[in-house]
Amino acid sequence: MITPCRRWHELSLIERQARAAQGSGDPTWDLAEALLHGLPTSAGRVGFRAGNYPDPRGEPELRRRIAARENAKYGLSVDEDHIVVTHGATEALFLLAHTFLDPGDRVAVQAPSVLFYRDILENLGAVVVPLDAEPDGAAPARMRWVHSPSNPDGLVLADGAMAGHAEAAGADDALLLVDQVYDELIVSGERPRENQALLDAGHVAKVNSVSKSFGCPGIRVGWITTAPAVARMLTGVAERLRMGPSLVAQRAAAALLEQPLDGNLPMLAERRAVAVRALSLLDVFEPAAPPAGGLCFWLKLTDPTAGARRFCDRTLAETGVRLMPGPGFWRGTDDRVRLAFGAAPEYLDAAFGRLHRLADSGATGAGGRGIRSRPDRSLRQVSR
Repeated sequence: MITPCRRWHELSLIERQARAAQGSGDPTWDLAEALLHGLPTSAGRVGFRAGNYPDPRGEPELRRRIAARENAKYGLSVDEDHIVVTHGATEALFLLAHTFLDPGDRVAVQAPSVLFYRDILENLGAVVVPLDAEPDGAAPARMRWVHSPSNPDGLVLADGAMAGHAEAAGADDALLLVDQVYDELIVSGERPRENQALLDAGHVAKVNSVSKSFGCPGIRVGWITTAPAVARMLTGVAERLRMGPSLVAQRAAAALLEQPLDGNLPMLAERRAVAVRALSLLDVFEPAAPPAGGLCFWLKLTDPTAGARRFCDRTLAETGVRLMPGPGFWRGTDDRVRLAFGAAPEYLDAAFGRLHRLADSGATGAGGRGIRSRPDRSLRQVSR
């Protein structure tokens, strides 16, 4: 059999877990009705041209709507020339890495981070080094990758941190990539405002999509917001990689961008509260502050000998509850587990109920410690 040039054919640790589980804690926003009604309306208004190849930058109307969103959310003054539409945020990440990196280039990545970052970068021959959320003290690198809110720990960049990273990238003649796919899911605190001058200087590229905030990962529409000159460069590369994003998907995304998302944050706060109450009853995890944004808790195991991989495999096998082991997000984190809480409260109640039944059964793991309930607390406190 022919040998592949890259390692993308290998199933990742997270993918193996996902295939074995029946469900997840991913978001379940009720937007199907709006999408079904909005798609034909949007398609007719924009002018659907299935007989033509799509614009490699993305359809002008969708890019204008994305620009309006960026301006409203971040205090910017961008227009459609700042936007490149992609096949989800993952293609946006790949496009940026493919355009600006050579093998051996250093990329400073905010740690911990989602597995796709390292998959993309290392398979292109880049050298990944860790980057703190704060901009000071990082060694020079060809690119900086940060994410806010972050996955898996829900960190939101502080005011001024993004500007600091952008200025440092400019000093290195490098590019700052900011992944903002969770930017509608900030439960605690404020969304930092951004600097138009730093964006237009050509050292910043922001990545987003409809997958997480809108709960529509199957649409596969993302985008890059950057300086027009950088957008033109990315478009030239994109034209050689594919013939443009799907027109049907872009119509769906345009319809979604018309929908208000104000109701999602109260739902997310409620689901986070369900997880907080349930986690307080389990002593297998160290107490953790609720994440400021995103959809996940980044939990530390109280037993350092348990091993995140073994713990997650055992929990999945015995309860059907899927937790993600820390090494899938960063090396040296075998004492960490990611728990997603974006699903409906009744789903979360059922999942935590299974964990507590496992605790009540007295099952033990590595090091002789099991998933144990904290004393003097009742599982009834978890239920809504």
